[in-house]
Amino acid sequence: MFLVRVILFLMPFAIAGCSGGDMRSDFAVTYVANTGFLIESDDKKILVDALFGGFDSDWCYVPPDSAIDLMVKARPPFDDVDVIAASHMHKDHFNADYAIDHLLHNTKGILVCPAQVAETLSTSIHYSELRDRIRVVSLPLDSVVTITVSGVAVTAIRTAHLPTYEEDVSTGKSVDRHRDVEHLEFIFSLAGKAIYHSGDTYMNDVRKYESYGFGSETIDLAFVGWWDAREMLTFEQLLIRDVIRPERVILMHLLPDREPRGHPEREQSVAPEVYLPQYSMQTWTFPIKTEQGTE
Repeated sequence: MFLVRVILFLMPFAIAGCSGGDMRSDFAVTYVANTGFLIESDDKKILVDALFGGFDSDWCYVPPDSAIDLMVKARPPFDDVDVIAASHMHKDHFNADYAIDHLLHNTKGILVCPAQVAETLSTSIHYSELRDRIRVVSLPLDSVVTITVSGVAVTAIRTAHLPTYEEDVSTGKSVDRHRDVEHLEFIFSLAGKAIYHSGDTYMNDVRKYESYGFGSETIDLAFVGWWDAREMLTFEQLLIRDVIRPERVILMHLLPDREPRGHPEREQSVAPEVYLPQYSMQTWTFPIKTEQGTE
């Protein structure tokens, strides 16, 4: 098992290969469920937060069995995936058994994840044969590292998980039950594109995101938590607009049976283009907007 342990406090990320305009090419994105996506460009594929499911939920979308079967058996479009990334260990982002099965069928894939995710794999009988294809990113909070995985520049940012408070029955005090979750945000650089995935982070500090390096390079696409269209922007939306500055956004963490207020997929006050997934395995090709239409 590779271990990436870097003690770098607030080190800005560097986007590799983004300077040459002739190097830029189209890329495709397929929505799997929740925060799970397949990203394809040229001869590279990235699967982020998509290997999960197998449970019923009324609080997040779960991949259908047909998509899970394709993923775990590494069948098209999930064949020959180069980078499998997991932001954290929660079951709506990662399933250890599915990851093991995918890695067994996809012998070229490398998993990039926090230590807690890797620990969930260690009990598998196949762990010893797969451990050299697991790159554990171990960082202090608010640190950044860029590594190269299968020819893809992967920037990992160690941030806190969105807090969820509950009462501690022993003390009567409110505590964050996610306080010890190891959580990573990612920026993937491929074919001259920079693609950002926020995971389940709490985007509440402008200066931190500036110190991570956002704003110094173009973000072509950002996967961020969904929002309703509204007259006044939230703090998170302002941070995305003014600091992340993505050219386009795909919303994630959609809520089942919850119709959006307004039309966030047409909301351009945060980014020039905003997309709202409608169904699992929906695919966009950029700069072509959807599989049916063009810019």
